[in-house]
Amino acid sequence: MEFIKSKVKQLDWVDIGLIKWSCIAFGILIAMLFPEILDINIWLIVAIIVVLALRPTYRVYIKK
Repeated sequence: MEFIKSKVKQLDWVDIGLIKWSCIAFGILIAMLFPEILDINIWLIVAIIVVLALRPTYRVYIKK
């Protein structure tokens, strides 16, 4: 775990942004390879996004 922490500390905001964009591109690739994924109800995707955002939001804005 210490190895990972030391490597993450070396990343700057550009690296983090590039990681995010590569994840988005990977998601688009998966959607292109499996078009039936696009038939999922939009509200299910919104619910998943909200659930995934809960912990980071709590840690940034609420936790002291």
